Amino acid sequence: MTQPTTPPTRARSPLERLPVEIIQTIFLHSLEFNLPRASFELSQKLSDPVLYSWLIRLAFSSANESASQGFFSPDFLPPPLHFYALSKPARRDLQNAILNCRWCTLPLMRKCQQDYVAHAIRHQCPHLDFSPDDQHTLRNLGSYFHHPADHHSDCGVKGRRGKGDLVLRARAHHTDEECKVAVWFHFGALQMRRPGRIYTEHDLFRLPSCAVDTPARMPDKLLRPPWTPARLEFLQLLSMDAYIDEDTSHARSRRCLRQTIRDRELEAFRRLLGLYIRSREYKYPVLWPVSTNHFHVALKYADPGGGRIRLCGCWLSSGGGRCLLGMWC
Repeated sequence: MTQPTTPPTRARSPLERLPVEIIQTIFLHSLEFNLPRASFELSQKLSDPVLYSWLIRLAFSSANESASQGFFSPDFLPPPLHFYALSKPARRDLQNAILNCRWCTLPLMRKCQQDYVAHAIRHQCPHLDFSPDDQHTLRNLGSYFHHPADHHSDCGVKGRRGKGDLVLRARAHHTDEECKVAVWFHFGALQMRRPGRIYTEHDLFRLPSCAVDTPARMPDKLLRPPWTPARLEFLQLLSMDAYIDEDTSHARSRRCLRQTIRDRELEAFRRLLGLYIRSREYKYPVLWPVSTNHFHVALKYADPGGGRIRLCGCWLSSGGGRCLLGMWC
């Protein structure tokens, strides 16, 4: 009986034979996302959560005024990565590349937000005096980032951020000047501001953040089923920064909404209707667009019976039964 022949082992390339540290250094210098896709071995050597975190910090940290004053220290963003070496278009391209990777998930982004805000507190607040209770709160913010919804975090329900989920008062060591430190858990943001009635988003530390004039594109993986809670939360996190539609025709967002109706995804449909989203040509978030066609699709996919359907505040006559959207009168 003849023994089966073993296929010859593919010879490793000179690049694949390099140590992991050197391959990672080459990748960080080039930021070439096709490198890990070149072979399974390179992919394995570049599959490192620490590396992923550095890339997210480089791509999605905000470029606010105070961030230019030593915020990106080597312990937070190690060489050869340099935040201000990237132009706005280059940062947008890097954001798109990261968002389209399978390793870019909501848990990883939440972990990066937690580390980012903790670093911002260490960098911005060493000269401030907090009460003992507030100091304890600042040292134990982790649970707020893992499950922001459980703490009634501000999610930008009306297309804008509020004054902060957590607002603490503090005083400067030498001047005794009072200030406020605000934290947004869902948005991964921190701001130091003077007390006052008027609130602005000036000098806001935030991750993830996209430039207003060069936003990233919402990845396709967040606009298709399965509509898990994590996917919807990730979509909501990016919805006011990354654009969904190329123009004001809203073709992509409307197609996504029609698909949820066809699939009878009630919870996803409700969540999408409440989101404020961006188009590439318009800088301000608008409520998820709904067209007349969506009403016809809802009628088409409604259960048979008799009655009316309420969709977005409008009543429609249907063939009857219970509407797949669950808004049956």
